[in-house]
Amino acid sequence: MKRILSALLSLALAAALLVCPAAAASSAPWLQMNGQSVSLQGLSGRYTAVQVTLNLNREAAGSFQFAPSLSSSGTHTTYTISGNSLTLYVSSSSALGRGGALALGSLAGQGLTVESASGLKLVNVDSNDTDQFVIDSVEIKAGSSQGGFDPGPGWDGWGGGVTRYPVQAAPGTSGGALQFSTTHAAPGETVSFTTTPNPGYILNSLAVTDSTGRGVAVSGLGGGKWSFVMPASAVTVSVTFTPAQPAALPFRDVAQGEWFREAVSYVYAAHLMNGTSPDLFSPWETTTRGMIVTILYRYEGSPAAGGASFPDVPPGEYYAVPVAWAAASGVVKGYETGLFEPQSPITREQMAAILYRYAQRRGLDVSGRANLSLYADAGQISPYAVDAMAWAVHTGLITGVDSSILQPGGSAVRAQVATILMRFCQYVEAH
Repeated sequence: MKRILSALLSLALAAALLVCPAAAASSAPWLQMNGQSVSLQGLSGRYTAVQVTLNLNREAAGSFQFAPSLSSSGTHTTYTISGNSLTLYVSSSSALGRGGALALGSLAGQGLTVESASGLKLVNVDSNDTDQFVIDSVEIKAGSSQGGFDPGPGWDGWGGGVTRYPVQAAPGTSGGALQFSTTHAAPGETVSFTTTPNPGYILNSLAVTDSTGRGVAVSGLGGGKWSFVMPASAVTVSVTFTPAQPAALPFRDVAQGEWFREAVSYVYAAHLMNGTSPDLFSPWETTTRGMIVTILYRYEGSPAAGGASFPDVPPGEYYAVPVAWAAASGVVKGYETGLFEPQSPITREQMAAILYRYAQRRGLDVSGRANLSLYADAGQISPYAVDAMAWAVHTGLITGVDSSILQPGGSAVRAQVATILMRFCQYVEAH
């Protein structure tokens, strides 16, 4: 049915264009992106049919959510998908647009962006108004409306009368940047934002407040991404970034010149790893499976999670919630016995597998592979960990203990874990 409707709309557009050729435009309409919301701006005619193709940053799987204002009687909408291209069709018995603007809808799919737009067709079948456009390449603008159409902070963007409030960063932010999914949101809408520290800096504090200064609950999505539910008020996001390297480490067993000092400084400043006591890091102690999952859970932003599903992970243990989160997310798996064994030392191949699954969950590119046959003990890698180890070696997260030995079953001491985690964080930030 969708294909038939899109074909009919396309034929209607083509027929209308044959009746009257396109007029030259003194100021062509443009496509405006506000987060993932799409609208046409700079309309000067009374159009009853629209077609435009959005070329996206990746394959346009999923759907497009048309604006509620296009659901009125007499208006028909559909779309077609071909690879990265999403073509929208709108036809109405009455004039489309409002004040020179037409809200089309929003992209349905996290991370989707419009890289270019083409094939814009605007048709008016009213014989008294022949102002029409056929534009091969459409300009894209971001941010607030332009071209004389200023809806103001309370306009809902779709003509539905819902008040939308500003989302803004506190002034004076330095050492990093904030990026929001939208500049205005309606009460109850989920708003996401990303914190990006400058090189050498880390996120130190974060707070979201409404117009009265009351705190708004924030959920960590991992990797510097966060979200909150919009209140019926303007919202301000305040963050501070501080240098990643502390002036002095408190650990007397991490001396200047040690190969792991930079990594220990990094994970300590990022609150990923603490000392085993106020003045000891214990770089040569082994790291357990429970510890690794807890560290990764902190990096994810400590999201909410249910109870652990392993009988040897009792409630109340420091690693119980992290293990529950990691198991539910597919980041970790238990042994064939049904146990997790949180107190067991983690092996190098187990850590590679955990980071590999986590990178997959984040949607990162994990296609790279190293040639493991260069290592004499490559045959000792467990079958489940072969791809993970090949990826981890390829990315530099894990290196051999020398030029020909990987030690996949060897335990990872805290100094090694700190180094691997630092490299992993830098890998995530680079992607």
